[in-house]
Amino acid sequence: MKRALALILAMVMTMALVACGGDKPTSSTPSNPSNPSNPTQSSKPSNPTTSTPGTDKPAEPADPDADKYGGDLIYGTSNAWTSFDPHQQSQSSLGNKYAIMHYTEGMSVKDINGKIYPQVCELEESADGLTIKFTLRERYFSNGEKVTIEDVDASIRRAAALSNESTFKKYWEGSTYKVEGNTIVITSEQYNINLLSGLVSDGTSYKILPKAICDKYAFTGGTQHASGLVTGATAPDLNVVEDAIGTGPYKLSKFVDEEFVLVRNEKYVSIPNEDAVGVAKEAKCYVDSISFQLNKDASSRTAAMLTGEYDISSIQNEMRETALAQGLKFRSAGTTWTHGIFFNLDASNTDSPVYNVNIRKAIRAIIDVDAVMLTICSGNKDLIDYPLVPTPVVKESTAYHNTMLADSGEWNVKDKAKAEAYVKAANYDGTPIVYLTNATTTGAFYKTAMVVIPAMESIGLKVELMAVDAGSHSALRKDPKTGHDIGCWEVQKNTENPVLHSTFVTGTQGWWSHPVKDETISIMKTTPTGSAESVAAYEKYTQLVIDECPYILFGNPTGSEWTQGNVEKNTTGQINYYLWNAYFTENPRTK
Repeated sequence: MKRALALILAMVMTMALVACGGDKPTSSTPSNPSNPSNPTQSSKPSNPTTSTPGTDKPAEPADPDADKYGGDLIYGTSNAWTSFDPHQQSQSSLGNKYAIMHYTEGMSVKDINGKIYPQVCELEESADGLTIKFTLRERYFSNGEKVTIEDVDASIRRAAALSNESTFKKYWEGSTYKVEGNTIVITSEQYNINLLSGLVSDGTSYKILPKAICDKYAFTGGTQHASGLVTGATAPDLNVVEDAIGTGPYKLSKFVDEEFVLVRNEKYVSIPNEDAVGVAKEAKCYVDSISFQLNKDASSRTAAMLTGEYDISSIQNEMRETALAQGLKFRSAGTTWTHGIFFNLDASNTDSPVYNVNIRKAIRAIIDVDAVMLTICSGNKDLIDYPLVPTPVVKESTAYHNTMLADSGEWNVKDKAKAEAYVKAANYDGTPIVYLTNATTTGAFYKTAMVVIPAMESIGLKVELMAVDAGSHSALRKDPKTGHDIGCWEVQKNTENPVLHSTFVTGTQGWWSHPVKDETISIMKTTPTGSAESVAAYEKYTQLVIDECPYILFGNPTGSEWTQGNVEKNTTGQINYYLWNAYFTENPRTK
């Protein structure tokens, strides 16, 4: 198929060349809970009824979404998959998430603003955050069986047991877990910012499966923890499609190396979280099936889009105009990833020029961030999330997002005189600064070096390029004792609270230590997300970053996604792999 597609692509390219001249809302009660065998509102609705002549029965309102239901969607992706077991560590890979996040639900789920909404359970949290209760709602698995508290308990225990030790302790240290009637009760000795977030985030492994499935793929070994849960166990991978039984909007019908297929779960009852943003938004389940087809060749994916074989996929940059002329639609998909420069501030590197804050500030003052971002995105402004804001938190995070760094007068100023003044204040002696990068010349890291290094040299700094292969780069950038002083790579922003990701605030980026950093992080980890105390601590931390310049963030490249002209897809905030509300506007593809 790929050879044929490559030929088609070549033909299309030829033609193109010729032609080019913390708040927890309560959801409403789900409809039809007592008879799960009947199709629910997520099934394709029947034609709207009208009043019968000669009767007093009023006309039923027409469903405004009725014409959106139906069709079989095909998604071409380069992200491979290996498992659909939500409790295994492998669930974190994007290819696996495609399957897991469509067929399973958790106890509750938070949206991109940190608001928490019910799924299998209602959530109740005490004012001090030390007690969390998940109370079972009336929900049904895709096989029609009603969810029981035993199912929830078995799923939590299996997910906890199969998490790695550091993750387990991050969530459960200082907590106790027990079941009281239809409620899971978790109490903590002190407030733990990670616990609730770890249980209700969209990517959590705490998804609900039937107890019978948990028992069939039971964990063994491990160590009993003071919480009442086991950690460090192992279990066979859930690998039989018929055992992929969840409460999600779709169910798995096929899972092989080159393709997996999801079909609508006719037992699913959607939850109308009308004010939710992102993954907690009501799942309408418009299309009948979703097929994910693995295709790692970019030109082949492009050809499949141009010939109509895929409904959603990617288009190579050189074929963008051709795709638009054919009526394909481009949309930017928000990401939580950003690029930045990170200084090696480990105690073993104190003789490096970058250990002097004035050298770091000089580099920040001379860098043209817009030029860096354009270089990263190959000159395509459509792939940059403007305005550029250098923050570890996505802009949708209304509690923590601020523009302090951007407004400081120190970032993206492109001021050579200011930069040279910082170099002079540092008494720079000409010691070379070693710049670590991936040697792949078409990659973002190398492209960034080709912009940043000349800027550094323009203010009198000497730079040695340390270009290594991708594997070495991945290892070296994590080790402060490998000889580099500075480097560029991408890291993940948080969608809710900066301390919930380790990349900037708590992690090893720059191996930066400072008493004010320790103080502010401690406050954010032990106070509720969005609280005045927590937000104030983050602002104090941000001011420290302005003053100390331990890293320099650039901004966000967006993800790019193309659809056929007859496909609409509601991108859910920063997440672009949920297809619950994608639909065909006309001429739906049918198998």
